[in-house]
Amino acid sequence: MAKFINKAKINQDMAALMPFIWAVLFSILGEIADKTQLVILGFALKYKAPFKVFWGGLLGHAVMDGIAIVIGTFAGFRFQAEWLKYAVGGLFIIAGLYGFYKMYGKKKGKDKERKITSASPFLITFLTILVTEIGDKTQVSSGLLAAEYKVPFVIFIGVTIGLAITIGLNVFVGSKLAEKLPRKAIKITTNILFVIFGILSIALR
Repeated sequence: MAKFINKAKINQDMAALMPFIWAVLFSILGEIADKTQLVILGFALKYKAPFKVFWGGLLGHAVMDGIAIVIGTFAGFRFQAEWLKYAVGGLFIIAGLYGFYKMYGKKKGKDKERKITSASPFLITFLTILVTEIGDKTQVSSGLLAAEYKVPFVIFIGVTIGLAITIGLNVFVGSKLAEKLPRKAIKITTNILFVIFGILSIALR
């Protein structure tokens, strides 16, 4: 009888853990080689401020995925933003091409502009992820999990942990690579990543 009770308790505990486990796995698998991660890697290469980029990216993800989890829990989950993929994709293609223009075009005001654009890697990363995460598969999967299990806090913690792992590896590996690359190579890589992100955002989202 005691064995039966223990087995039942283990099964209950495992059932209670499943939403958390799924949330961690979905967020990790969903973000591996994801377009949003290309953006975060680009900022890590550009600013060489890994902790600011990490916290900006994680907070941006947490806000948008948290919104999806709340919607999924209390109102089901439906999200359509077809037009956003063109706006976001176009903006990042322009950003990448403009980066090449700054490198090889006019040099006037270069130092002043660099000081302005490098002022807050945290804020820039945070605001960028707020936009790029809208309708992304990680946000959608977070909302769907919340709609299925109705345990928003557990799902949110699981998703955040999974994102912290993925973003952490991305940012800190990227920053290590940045230390070994010439500044010009970093700029070229960042601009290419932005253009790739823009194209993928339009083609695949």
